[in-house]
Amino acid sequence: MAGIPYEIGDDSDYLFTCAELKSKEVEFVAQGRIERMLSAAHTGEFLKVLGETVYAPGTGSIEAEKSFEQMMVSGYRDIIDYLEERLKQEHKALVYILFFEEFLHNLKLIMKSVILEKELEELYIPLKYEYSHLMEAYRTGKYEDIGGPLPQVMEHIKSLVDAPGKKDTRDKELDVEAFYTEKLLHAADSLGRRMISDYIRYKIDLINIENIYRKLHLGREGSFAGLLHKGGALELKVLTDLENESMDYIVKELEKTDYADVIIRGAQRLSSDRSFSSFERNRDLYFLDYFDSIKYSVSNLEKIFHFFLRKKIELTNLNILYTGIRFNADKSNLRCKVD
Repeated sequence: MAGIPYEIGDDSDYLFTCAELKSKEVEFVAQGRIERMLSAAHTGEFLKVLGETVYAPGTGSIEAEKSFEQMMVSGYRDIIDYLEERLKQEHKALVYILFFEEFLHNLKLIMKSVILEKELEELYIPLKYEYSHLMEAYRTGKYEDIGGPLPQVMEHIKSLVDAPGKKDTRDKELDVEAFYTEKLLHAADSLGRRMISDYIRYKIDLINIENIYRKLHLGREGSFAGLLHKGGALELKVLTDLENESMDYIVKELEKTDYADVIIRGAQRLSSDRSFSSFERNRDLYFLDYFDSIKYSVSNLEKIFHFFLRKKIELTNLNILYTGIRFNADKSNLRCKVD
């Protein structure tokens, strides 16, 4: 699947943007500095190394707030602003594709806030819209200035919340996740870029596999079918046929797919330290490798997406590193999350 040779045409409209991003590649934090950050005994040492990078202007605020999270979110918003400014109108769905997990997190949070009748703004990730903005749109049904698949998903959430009878909150979350991934796949298909569409299909596969891992690890009841979303590259029957098998058998069967590295390393780490962090990290590496195949093209949407996927992952990793060092996390666990 991921080895498919894609024919990526160049788009002259993005020639300047891709040239600009090419010149900014030197700003990515080098692996040597990541190693020095990993070795930092305290946050002061971490910030000293960070001060040698493009993130130097923000070290003071990080130190004052004792958190990298605001820097990370600010970086996310800068990415969105850049893409909104540079992308053609028909390509702006790329913002929602790049921030797949973050928008999904926020939509689930809106639902939980409504169900619990409690404001959960402190857990919200302020990307393109503020928490109050989305809550007001949800309550009034006025979505004129909200883009992407969000209005459809919020209306779907409303139908779930208002439906008669009781339904487990986790089941509602899975329902929202399935609906959201379906809409985002449609958005990716609308771009007319097979590589971007396949990115979402592979992402759906890995979400499905991780949901299976979580079910087995946590001993949750219910069938696999209730956890799995349509639209992935793997046929759902391949996964549902594994329902009554052991974890070892499932891992061996899934090793036969293109996701072998993610599956093997994720299962090993889950077994050794009961953590999904390795699965998440290896999923990131899988997609970085996936887009690496178009590095010799000149100017296209895929190159822009790849650059900002790398930037987003870098910001996330720096947040993990800073937080881990601040709270004296085990260095081997930190390494598996960012290495």
